Amino acid sequence: MPILNNDFLALTLANQDSIAPFRFSFPSGDGFVEDTGVLRLEPKQPSVISLVLSVGVHGNETGPIELVNQLVTGILEGKVSLNIRLLVLIGNPVAANLAKRFCDVNLNRLFRGAWQEYDGFEAKRAQRLEQAVCDFYSLTENKTDQIKLHYDLHTAIRGSVHEKFVVYPYVENAIYNKEQLAFLAASGIDAVLLSHQPTTTFSYYSYVVHNAHAFTVELGKVNPFGENDLSRFADFEASLTLLLGKGVLAQSSVSSLHVFRVLDSLVKDDDSYELSIASDVKNFTQFEADYRMARSDKSDYYIKQTGDAIVFPNTNLPVGQRAGLMVRPIALEDLQLN
Repeated sequence: MPILNNDFLALTLANQDSIAPFRFSFPSGDGFVEDTGVLRLEPKQPSVISLVLSVGVHGNETGPIELVNQLVTGILEGKVSLNIRLLVLIGNPVAANLAKRFCDVNLNRLFRGAWQEYDGFEAKRAQRLEQAVCDFYSLTENKTDQIKLHYDLHTAIRGSVHEKFVVYPYVENAIYNKEQLAFLAASGIDAVLLSHQPTTTFSYYSYVVHNAHAFTVELGKVNPFGENDLSRFADFEASLTLLLGKGVLAQSSVSSLHVFRVLDSLVKDDDSYELSIASDVKNFTQFEADYRMARSDKSDYYIKQTGDAIVFPNTNLPVGQRAGLMVRPIALEDLQLN
């Protein structure tokens, strides 16, 4: 049973709750629809590379969903000859059908077992996505020299001074992978944000549990289905096509990357909490020292050093959740790379 019109996205959205697993063949390998939004593609030739591409963890972030669906269609039609193992995950099809970020709770805060603390669709979905990744990587766990990759693709609520950027999951020894950074530079990524602590995001799960090279990749701004300019993803698409078709990680000088470290998390500590910025202020906007960035009846937050910037500002969330990150640029030369 093939996928109708080779359109995995349409199949997923039409079966948002469940689908009977099935197997099919395509020109360069075998495909397995394992669940709603869970597609495993195995090449005819063995590969040391196992790549997870996850999209739609936030249902309204449609650009990466369309991009990856286009790549999958190309593989299934034989336009791209697949030479690596590939797992495609459409994270939150229920929210995607509703054009919402999420239904009950932010799915990208539910990994590493955090789903156990919640009920509802997203909690069950996080458990299922973790299992899909675990199953995928485990199929080659007894083989040597395996390369595990996971790129979790997103678009941001706001615009960004650096349009395309990644969050590098927290690395305890602070030694970062130069080959991956060079791949990201070649893929049109402008900036790298070094996470400062363990989290419950999907990319951190794959990094810390499965020892994968994993990143949260922000590719621009949120748009509805059908309103994305996929040409804006051209560099990233070209790098993925090279990786899928040739098993090669594109490489470019890392000197083009702007690197930031996290200074502080801004936490909404009261219903009166507000940020002193306009609703259209972009990610990575910098501020002058002593500017009052946040206030509530319980606290104030002042900018510590001129040039410090804000990322992911959002106060439309429950008390106790993160309302933004304060970050500071650092020199690439100050990073330890391997």
